[in-house]
Amino acid sequence: MTKVSVYVDDAVWESFKAQVFEKHGSMRKLSSEIETLLRAAVTQNQVVSAFEKIGIKAKGTTSPQEIKALRPKLRGPSSEEIVQGMRHRRIAQTLS
Repeated sequence: MTKVSVYVDDAVWESFKAQVFEKHGSMRKLSSEIETLLRAAVTQNQVVSAFEKIGIKAKGTTSPQEIKALRPKLRGPSSEEIVQGMRHRRIAQTLS
């Protein structure tokens, strides 16, 4: 274990602490959440360098927000509505 001191903007730090508190119900997991973020950053760099070693160009990982923003908009009814309609038609045919 290493103890580290860093300077962080007050608003950013307060927001991060609030998110940790919401997630865990206490501030006891603050260090582990920071370590998780650092591990994710290090892992991303390792993945990119491993891809580059085998000749694949990679820019890094894609965040869930980027995936949702790039996801195409659906047209028409959802699959749930289609399946429900099929079930209702089958029941109606059986009863008549």
